[in-house]
Parts: sequence; C-alpha cells; structure tokens
Amino acid sequence: MNFYEDKQARKLERYKELAYKRSKEAKAEYEHGNKLADMIPMGQPILIGHHSEGMHRRHLEKISRSMDKAIELKDKAEYYEAKVKHIENPHAISSDDPEAVTKLKAKLEEMLKERESIKARTHEGWELSNLSGNMLRVKERIKQLEALQTIQELDETVNDITLTVDKTENRVKLFFPGKPSQEVITELKRNGFHWSPFNKAWQRMISNWAITKAQEIQKGLKS
Repeated sequence: MNFYEDKQARKLERYKELAYKRSKEAKAEYEHGNKLADMIPMGQPILIGHHSEGMHRRHLEKISRSMDKAIELKDKAEYYEAKVKHIENPHAISSDDPEAVTKLKAKLEEMLKERESIKARTHEGWELSNLSGNMLRVKERIKQLEALQTIQELDETVNDITLTVDKTENRVKLFFPGKPSQEVITELKRNGFHWSPFNKAWQRMISNWAITKAQEIQKGLKS
C-alpha cells in the first residue's frame, strides 16, 4: 500500500466512524426532543399571563433547540456519508493518486472509443457534445498533472518558517515555530492553505502558484 492508498484507507475509516457517530447522536437528540414534547399535553396553548407562561415558553425553546440540533447532526452524518461514497467510488480519480495520469489516460482512451461508437449512430448530437466536453476536461487534468510532475521537491527555512514541497503527499507545507498570528492565519486561508493536525503544518495541493504564495508568506514575516 503506497502513501496515497494508506491515507485514503485512514480517511475512509475516519469518515465512516464520524458518519456513524453523528447519525447516532442525531437519533438520540431527536428522541430527546420528542420526550420533551410529550411532556406538554397535545394542543395545550400558552396561557398568557398565567404563572406557567414563562415555564411553557422555556420548555418550547428547549424542544426547538433539541430538534435543531438533531437536524444539524443529521446533516453532518450525511456529509461524512457523502465523503465515504466519494472515496469508495471506483470511477473517482484523485489528483493525489500517484497513478492519476495513467488512470486519466486510460479513461480518455475509453472515452475515445465511446465517441467512435456514438458517431456510428444517428441523432446523438447532444450525447457527442457532452462527451466531447468531458474529454476536454480530462485532457486538461492530464496536462495540469503532467506539468506538476516537473516541480522539484523543496525544503527551505526563512524567518524560522520551513517550506516543504512534498511530492509524495502532493502538498506544499508551511511549518511555523509556533501558532501564527491571526493576520497570518487569515492570509494562509485566503490563499487556500489549511491546517493539518496530522502533519502539524499549514498546507495545500502542489502548484507553482502555491509555492510562490508560500514563499511570499515566509518573506512577509520579516521583522
């Protein structure tokens, strides 16, 4: 198992765990909200001016918060379930995959065969147009990934900040001696970098642009 496959396996396990956990929490919160609702007699109105008014309103607020929380947790469960489906999708090709170019070229070959099959039929102009658009996108991805293969690995430190170009992980990483200022964090996020608890670095996918931005952030911290 190469680094990419190991990372995908770890992600898959983590997303499955989170999907299950959030789904379980959503169910528990939903049941809690229903129990709170059952405490109020069906159709019981708020008695304006009665000593029970405040307590009734607070109780309704608790029910509302519980139901909102259940919906929020359900949405999170569905988010992680979608992540699982994406990783398990045999047709998805990630740019992080070291075999991405090979797989994309194989996919393009299949598309070329499909195009010839479509041309042999009649009244399929819309299908041919759609396939041609997909082929252009695959060709562009191949071109971009092949260009990235020419980028060299890098490991340099400026202003106590280490910039690493890690081709194994397909990431440009910035290692800070401590937590950056909020201003720097904002700049990192604005340029597509995100914090990786696993690598203890701010990182984003490799590109010449990403390397240039990382170097600008390094040099911009000169005091």
